[in-house]
Amino acid sequence: MSKAVQLTCHPLAVGGYLAQITLNAPQKRNALCEPMLLALGDLLSNVAADDEAVAVLLDSGSSHAFCAGADARQIQTLTLSGTENARQIDDFFARCYRLLYELHQFPKPVVCWASGAVMGLGLGLLAAASHRIATPKSLLAMPEIAIGFYPDAGATWFLHHMPGHSGLFCALTGVQLNAGDALYSGLADYVLPDTRKPQLIQQLTRLDWQFELEADAEMLTIELTDFEAEANTRLPPSHLKQRADLIESLCEDKSPAAIDKAFHGLLGDDVWLNEAGRTFAGGAASTACIVLEQYQRGEGLLLAEALQLEMVISANRARDLEFIEGVRARLFDKDDRPQWAFRSLSEVPPELISGFFTAPWQQHPLADLGT
Repeated sequence: MSKAVQLTCHPLAVGGYLAQITLNAPQKRNALCEPMLLALGDLLSNVAADDEAVAVLLDSGSSHAFCAGADARQIQTLTLSGTENARQIDDFFARCYRLLYELHQFPKPVVCWASGAVMGLGLGLLAAASHRIATPKSLLAMPEIAIGFYPDAGATWFLHHMPGHSGLFCALTGVQLNAGDALYSGLADYVLPDTRKPQLIQQLTRLDWQFELEADAEMLTIELTDFEAEANTRLPPSHLKQRADLIESLCEDKSPAAIDKAFHGLLGDDVWLNEAGRTFAGGAASTACIVLEQYQRGEGLLLAEALQLEMVISANRARDLEFIEGVRARLFDKDDRPQWAFRSLSEVPPELISGFFTAPWQQHPLADLGT
């Protein structure tokens, strides 16, 4: 079992235990590589099958980062290492998406304590939990446009569950969201300070658990609601809520040309919008076009269908030169000067984008998901 994923069993007053699963690779902000993903999947499977385990608390060993996403450098290295090794990319994404689907369907309550950086796959893990806790240190983002990828890990599904077009706005700009945004957007249910986590764990061990999903989930909701009220945590104002009307106006016309014009006009006196505009302008135009197509196709999809769609996009995009260049510039050489293939969304050929949505295999690796 990877030391970067750890299990702590907290005995309950009624017998059994609360399973605390902790991501503990602080040097890379818990970005999930294949060994970590395997270890996390094995632990979750074991807990799901263990009658003595009543619930899961998924957290990080550091308040600075819950999970900064998947390990993009590992994926890029596999892409460049040859056809045989590149096949591991498909296995990695398939494993990611299966784990997320199983977490959404987990037979026991899952509490996710997401403090610090919560990005990409980390956001997918948070969204999959039944009870989601942010902290005043939480910084949520979908920054994939900066490295030439796109928001995955269930984003095709949960972007449409965010208010209005705020999900599309976040996917296109990679803008950072605070704890107030997390609540407003529905990406978190509660906000608690990190200092209260030990006390919460102690209180959870004293509850009258029934070892029955619906009853325990309802009891947990009541307990967390009361605990949050007692903590009386001061929330930062939500950037998304304050700018809801503007965001709706910006995303009203979703054609590439209109989005390009609207989002390049974000520079001004608003510091938060400036950052959104700079990230959009410095990101891959082809990613923005993928996001627009993804958003359109994702409307009304079930979770399993959304993950199957992402499996296709990810398999194609991970092998694309735009992603390879983005990872080089942002994560390897760190010159922050990616040489993108296109200067604007209007330059991106529609047939190029449609190709990312065309399955590269005869048998879909997630064909059985949801059946």
